[in-house]
Amino acid sequence: MIFESRLKPVRECTQCLYSDRHPFGLQFDRLGVCSGCTTHEEKTTLDWSNRFLMLSKLVKKRKRINKFYDCIVPVRGTPEYFFVMDVVKHKLGLNPLAVSYNSQFNSLVGIRNLARIKEVFDVDMLSYNSNPVVYKKLVRESLVRLGHVRWPYLAGETSFAVRVAIEKDIPLIIWPYHQPTEQVGMHSYLDKAEMSRRSWIEHDLMRTSPYQFVSRSETLITLADVEDISYPENRLLSQYGITGIYLANYMPWDTRTYSEEMIADRGALAAESPRTFDTYDRVDDLTYMGVHDLLKYANLGYSRVTDNLCREIRFKRINRDSAKIIENYYQEQYPTDYLNSFFVWLGISEEGFKWFLRFSNFGKKEITSINLGTKENTFVRGFFSNQPPLAEEKKFILYGKGLELTEPI
Repeated sequence: MIFESRLKPVRECTQCLYSDRHPFGLQFDRLGVCSGCTTHEEKTTLDWSNRFLMLSKLVKKRKRINKFYDCIVPVRGTPEYFFVMDVVKHKLGLNPLAVSYNSQFNSLVGIRNLARIKEVFDVDMLSYNSNPVVYKKLVRESLVRLGHVRWPYLAGETSFAVRVAIEKDIPLIIWPYHQPTEQVGMHSYLDKAEMSRRSWIEHDLMRTSPYQFVSRSETLITLADVEDISYPENRLLSQYGITGIYLANYMPWDTRTYSEEMIADRGALAAESPRTFDTYDRVDDLTYMGVHDLLKYANLGYSRVTDNLCREIRFKRINRDSAKIIENYYQEQYPTDYLNSFFVWLGISEEGFKWFLRFSNFGKKEITSINLGTKENTFVRGFFSNQPPLAEEKKFILYGKGLELTEPI
């Protein structure tokens, strides 16, 4: 790799790989263990059978008498969402309306997984596609302003589920987990944190409301351009009684274990991605482990493989020393071919993107060769793959059922 992040942590957790660079904020105890690791320990101490019973009683009260749909379940094309649907339909006995917001960077694996979720679980799915020209403008603006290419997707994915809940009067939304709690222990699982408009802006959108992008003179983005990625006002949420709950408050959430169960039992698909060993994570989005991950590394000093490894350390499936070797190995990668689809889509050159990285928090680095040892290779090979690597895909799939984007819009 020819870049490395200039950002260095002041303090690192003595147990996992997270540091004080984490954007959600970490607290450390007197032994140097971070709040994320401390909260994770609740997964080994809480009575999860009782907590699932609490969830069953909660959703039973919200079950819709004389209504067709009981809840809304936002889904992505990854194995984890098979598990979410399995819990909702078969363990909670609910009839969900699945909703999916199109990232416009879809992989073939992701498209196939969404189709399989509909078929395997016999559910209706409502998908939304933003205007691709407007979406491209938003991606450009978020790249320049925030150093982020997924901001429009994060805004749209969450707000779409809530807007559908209001439009169709289905007040219960079920999400898999609350990311700030899973990563940095922002809440105890006992707190039963729920989705909120405030959390959407502060955590999902990095304190940037869609309306802050509106400027006819600077960005040419209008109010109409951000209307479909904007979150409903609190008065509407209250009026319709919208509640968003997280399954991870009632189950000891483990993305890897749940994904592997769904691959074995429900035919979920997995594939190798650049810059991480995790073949289940974000395999539906062809920009996530390329452009997005490089920008994350530049802006925060760590990347998605760090998130994956921290989870594995906390579940005691790998030790910190081996995890550090794997982290360095994947952060060295610069997957040129994998990035090209995004460069073509946005109309930029690779050299322009490299300039942007240097302009951010990346510095030049001497090319080195980090090799994985036997222990590390064994760990990496423990992740299943039943589809071709994502790096072999040369274009995004704009919509499902075979309509592919072969030329820049």
